[in-house]
Amino acid sequence: MTMRKVYKKSHRSASLVRRQSMREVKQSFLIVCEGVRTEPDYFRAFRMTAATVKAVGQAMNTTSLVSKAISIRDSEQKKKRTYDQCWVVFDKDDFPAKDFNDAIALAERNGFRVAYSNQAFEYWFLLHFNLYKGTLHRNSYPDMLSRLMGIPYSKTEGFGAIMYNRLLHMQPQAIKNASAVLAEMSHGNPALEESSTTVHLLVEELNKYL
Repeated sequence: MTMRKVYKKSHRSASLVRRQSMREVKQSFLIVCEGVRTEPDYFRAFRMTAATVKAVGQAMNTTSLVSKAISIRDSEQKKKRTYDQCWVVFDKDDFPAKDFNDAIALAERNGFRVAYSNQAFEYWFLLHFNLYKGTLHRNSYPDMLSRLMGIPYSKTEGFGAIMYNRLLHMQPQAIKNASAVLAEMSHGNPALEESSTTVHLLVEELNKYL
C-alpha cells in the first residue's frame, strides 16, 4: 500500500494568503459633482487599482447638490452598496457666501468630505502651472488654460480626462501649490477665500489607491 505524504501549510504560505486577501479588499469612493462633464470625467480618469470610483454629475449647486449627494448615498445604502469615502465637488461661482459655506457645513455634518473651489474647478488646473494667489475671476480661466496648454480649453464631454492625462506629470506641483494657498488663505470662511481650493485633498486620497 502506497503511503501518501500529507503536507501542512506553512506559516509563510498562510501569511501570503492573508496578505493577498487583504489586497483584494478595495476602497470605494462616491464623488458627487456639480458639473456634469469636466469633474466626473476628470475623476474617472484616475487609473485605480485598489479602489472603485463612482463619479456622477448632477447639474446642481451648493446646498441642493449636497442634499442630492446625501440622497444618492442613502439610496445606495438601501441597495447594500456602501462607500468608504463620500465626497461632494462644487464651486463658489457667484453664489451667496452663506449658501456656499452652508453647503460645506451640511456636507460635513452628514459624513461627506468637500472638494470645493473658489471660484471654480479650473483653478485646480491652473495650479499645475503656477502658484496663483488672490482674486482671479473664473471667466479668465479658459483663456489662461488655453495659453498654458497650447490647446483650446473645453468643457465638452471627455475633456476632463484629457486634462487629467496632460497634467498628470505636474500634479505634485499642483498639490503643493494648492496646499500652500489653503494654508495662507484658510481662516474659517471659505466663501471669502478667493482664490482657493480643496480639490487636492480628494486627489491625494485617490492617489493612495492607484
